[in-house]
Amino acid sequence: MKRIKNKLSRRDFLKTSAFVTGSATGAGLFVGHNPELEAATTASTERGTALGQCPYCGVGCGTIIQTENGKIVSMRPDKEHPTNYGLQCIKGLTAAEPMYVDRMEGDTYVRKDVWAEWEKPGHGDLGYITNSKGSFDEEHFVRVPYHQASEMVAHKIVHFAKTHGGNSIALYGSGQLTVEGQYLENLFMKGVLGS
Repeated sequence: MKRIKNKLSRRDFLKTSAFVTGSATGAGLFVGHNPELEAATTASTERGTALGQCPYCGVGCGTIIQTENGKIVSMRPDKEHPTNYGLQCIKGLTAAEPMYVDRMEGDTYVRKDVWAEWEKPGHGDLGYITNSKGSFDEEHFVRVPYHQASEMVAHKIVHFAKTHGGNSIALYGSGQLTVEGQYLENLFMKGVLGS
């Protein structure tokens, strides 16, 4: 079966990226438009317990969620749940922690030499490979505003997709991503990029 190559313009890539990102974000972060989430985040002096399901992998482990003052204080495995019978991995046990962390704190880190190449007229060589590959020492990085870093990444993805085809782009993820997030990533990688 012959694969049909799609001509993916930067504009189409950005529009599709915006749609996928908006869909993923809208699934759970618009607290003001969701009365259930709004009620869950209001200050309360009550303690509560709720039965839930781990948001990560597709196993669906049963979890007992304990709240205090409207905030999750404990997540423990449900001994009565037929999927996990009281056993749960560390990801599921700490599933509430990312909710209370400011993930967008500060600017993003970009390798200095990659950013210097990007700032050249015409954005320099989009296929540039860093000289500090494999090193995570702070001296090799510069802080860059998020929107500028994401624009650079979008340009590079389009460049590689046009130059080498959709299969030249891979996605490295982890089990920390929700099942819904994994679905959207797959949809983007296979449906948009043709990877």
